[in-house]
Amino acid sequence: MHRNLIGSFAAACSIAALVCAAPAHAQLADEFHFSLPAQDLSISLREVSLRTGRSIVAPSELVRGRQAPAVSGPFTAEGAVRILLTGSGLDVRRVGESLVIYRPGEGERLAEAESPPEGAEDKEIVVTGTNIRGAQPTAPVIVIRRPEIDASGTTSVEQLMAKVPQNAQSGVNRENFRAVGAGADPTEHGSGLNLRGLGQRATLVLIDGRRIAPSNTGAFVDVSLIPLSAVERVEILTDGASAIYGSDAVGGVVNFLLRDDFEGVETLFQVGSATEGDGDVLQAGITGGTAWGSGRALLSYEFRAEDEIATEDRDFTINLAPGTSLLPRERRHSLFGNLSQSLSDDLTVEVRAILGTRDTTRAYFLTGSPIPVRLDAEADTASLSAAAEYRIGGDWVAQLTGGYGRTSTDQRQEQPGGSGLVNDRSTANRIWDLSLKADGSLFRLPGGPVRIALGVEGRRETYHEDFRSPFIDLTIDQSRDVLAGFAEVQVPIFSAENRRFGFERLIVTAAGRYERYDGFGSTFNPKLGLLWSPVRGLSLRTSYDTSFRAPLLSETAGAYSAIYLPPEIVFIDPAQATGVALALGGANPEVGPERSRSWTVGAELAPPSLPGLSASVNYYSIRFSDRIALPSQIITVVGDPAFESIVTRDPDDELVRQLIAGAQVRLDFSGPGFSNGNATPADVSVIVDGRVNNTAETKTDGLDFNLSYRFSAGRNRFLLGANANLIFSFTDQLRPTSLLIDALDSPYRPLDFRARTQLGWNRGGWSSNLFVNHADNYRDDRGNRDLPISSFTTVDLSIAWQAADDAPRWLRGTRVALAAENLLDSGPPRLLPDPGSTAGLGYDPVNATARGRFISFQMRRTW
Repeated sequence: MHRNLIGSFAAACSIAALVCAAPAHAQLADEFHFSLPAQDLSISLREVSLRTGRSIVAPSELVRGRQAPAVSGPFTAEGAVRILLTGSGLDVRRVGESLVIYRPGEGERLAEAESPPEGAEDKEIVVTGTNIRGAQPTAPVIVIRRPEIDASGTTSVEQLMAKVPQNAQSGVNRENFRAVGAGADPTEHGSGLNLRGLGQRATLVLIDGRRIAPSNTGAFVDVSLIPLSAVERVEILTDGASAIYGSDAVGGVVNFLLRDDFEGVETLFQVGSATEGDGDVLQAGITGGTAWGSGRALLSYEFRAEDEIATEDRDFTINLAPGTSLLPRERRHSLFGNLSQSLSDDLTVEVRAILGTRDTTRAYFLTGSPIPVRLDAEADTASLSAAAEYRIGGDWVAQLTGGYGRTSTDQRQEQPGGSGLVNDRSTANRIWDLSLKADGSLFRLPGGPVRIALGVEGRRETYHEDFRSPFIDLTIDQSRDVLAGFAEVQVPIFSAENRRFGFERLIVTAAGRYERYDGFGSTFNPKLGLLWSPVRGLSLRTSYDTSFRAPLLSETAGAYSAIYLPPEIVFIDPAQATGVALALGGANPEVGPERSRSWTVGAELAPPSLPGLSASVNYYSIRFSDRIALPSQIITVVGDPAFESIVTRDPDDELVRQLIAGAQVRLDFSGPGFSNGNATPADVSVIVDGRVNNTAETKTDGLDFNLSYRFSAGRNRFLLGANANLIFSFTDQLRPTSLLIDALDSPYRPLDFRARTQLGWNRGGWSSNLFVNHADNYRDDRGNRDLPISSFTTVDLSIAWQAADDAPRWLRGTRVALAAENLLDSGPPRLLPDPGSTAGLGYDPVNATARGRFISFQMRRTW
């Protein structure tokens, strides 16, 4: 029955300009702590720009192919750049508010300039979690940079994000198909993100800071359609952020930043395979970029093909028929383009476009049927955005942005030689948006300028669905408009300008956002933050915010069903059953927004006495209330006091007629053997309203740990890294009168400890990275069970070689890498089928994987 609920980081042989403009009042004397490895000069320069908010102009012919030494410790932006230029024959000079890299002999001309030379671009860096250019958010942000992506050996965005301990795999993911406990649905495909395990709908996914159209019923953003080769870095904000971004940012925000400043041509080829039974992967891509005096352009294409892994290829599945797909066959094409043009000294326009398509094929068996069901699904995405940025005066900048996004899915499930069509379903989600914002300095305090960002935004969302099956013929078309206004302020109480004992830095931030939705009204969400550095190398932060998630159009304006049933189906005591029961399920026009309150407090340590060390710990506490959920997973609830609010006894005939008239799906199974009993509204003795409602509440708290330590031993350079999530509690309450459920350390649910550690090595053109991934042990407490489930630990290894600058010409710009995921071929911990079932995957796809050892070879060449 239908249930309508729901490339590379310019390792750059050339760059036209590296620019991260700082406010006009920012001080070049401010010190920042750096921990940069020896690497390509262009990468290190960009890292300094991102860290300091300082414009760095680097002509491509000067930095092309140069290597920079390691930098560790507290330095000004200019001081860090000078170290990076050691031995290069280049120098750096202040030109206005920018740092310009030049070759000695050109200094006189640059010194006389009042602004950077023509051709330098001014690209403002806005870090995820704030609307103020160059500002540091007071909430924790995890950053995955292009070198880390390359070292991981992964071939897709969903595989990369599966390794992040803060991201749970429950919901829509490739291995969760038909795993009911994992929150999957056989009408959904692709892969979503689920920060903190609060649900994929509670994680906001952005591309370059912009919303993209969700997939299926609108419940998740399909990140598998984002080309990994086009991703420059990933920024993960692990805190609520509705005050900044609006709806959906309850568990956090994942922002994918795409490449935009590459010159030349880069080709990518990667092949890989699981060492046990198929699962072959082929990935190929080409990127071309160019720059001219006042602009730049980039175009990138990627193709990815992955073959099926079937049930018979794994020995831990339980009574699943041969031919069942564990992992589907997929083919994906994606195209990304970017164009930026300065029209004057003050006006720059930029246009970005993404096109993607994915075909998925898998097979499964209906209960009791020996004939397989073939499922073919196609997903398409298209987004186009444009931005115009204008320097108003002083350090004030205004930005007008607009965009369109569409994601569609088409799925057909057939049973060849059997009963024929199982179902045919198509969905389409569209977003149109337009926003205007400006930020700059209001006035100056002893600690620096008070900066503010203001903006307004309008958005239209639409949802379309067609569903056909032997029982249902359904079409839904819905839309709504969203209007928003937002503001954010940053107040520097202490900084390098007025530091004193115990107050190296003290920054207070505040933000607020008002949104008005068609259908349920308005909401306002504030955010307060504090960043305090008592001594150099130690930063303490805290933030408090409220967030919300607007109900999906499919949850409020979608379809609901009205089904006549024999009364003994809904009564706990069948002896009390009389008449006919009416069960309602699906959408509910009375559903309101979900709300949350979160608080974080943490510390970051980067001691000057131990260069190369950076460590952080952050505590979070989230209360997620008014969650939209089914009030009960079963309908046998009449007689249970906890569910009296969804039960109506002896209903009025008119009420029954209205409910049946409003239902898009009407079925009658009230007769003997669930046949058509020709029931009428007058026959109904009890109503069980199982439609989605704002009833559930989730509470969770825990700690995040991050560590990075870079050091050298002779010519060898090493990196020790770790990212871990320790959860203290995770409780669910379905209804205010329901029992509190401890959802931690259970099948398909979050585990109390997950971690990923790294040991990296680099010498000359060689590099190697060893990763250890760990998911803690837990217990199978489903039904009357109490069985131990062992921990799951895997080892990933990658080895890469980069041709040196003095290599033969035919080798220059070449990088080859060999990677092994799950090097030791660790099998997933065994899990019995769901209670009442005799067949199952044999493992928990949320907390383990069936892929096994996967070996891949990659070659990348810059021409």
